[in-house]
Amino acid sequence: MHTIRLIYSSDAREDLRYRDFMAIMDTAAVTNEERAITGMLCYGGGRFLQALEGERLSVNALYNHIVKDPRHTNCQLLSVEEITARDFAEWSMKVVDWNDAVTAARQTVLLKHSGSRLFNPAQMSGQQAAAFLRDLAEMERQLSD
Repeated sequence: MHTIRLIYSSDAREDLRYRDFMAIMDTAAVTNEERAITGMLCYGGGRFLQALEGERLSVNALYNHIVKDPRHTNCQLLSVEEITARDFAEWSMKVVDWNDAVTAARQTVLLKHSGSRLFNPAQMSGQQAAAFLRDLAEMERQLSD
């Protein structure tokens, strides 16, 4: 069995509403748990950045489904790599709304990994996106301690 991490970015449909976003979260949490997929979804400024971790066939099947979802466009695959350990193992889908609580610490993490203060994951390399999500996940863990 091969475990992978897949990271992609996309643009939310302009008319995406909070209830749509909540539906994505609710569905993903249940579906991902059933498929042993873990990950993190960051949303802000009309953009998504998501990491999915799990067995290669399951992650690929989910990504192929996600690409067809009409709630977003411009899906860009940023990174796919085999992994020996999951970065988001405790979350079937951790969601971070970038617009909800942009703090100085979050801005510092974004600037460190993207060179910009604007959340635009399509401009990140796969390595930048992975490092950004790992640091953001660590911040989220500290908030819940």
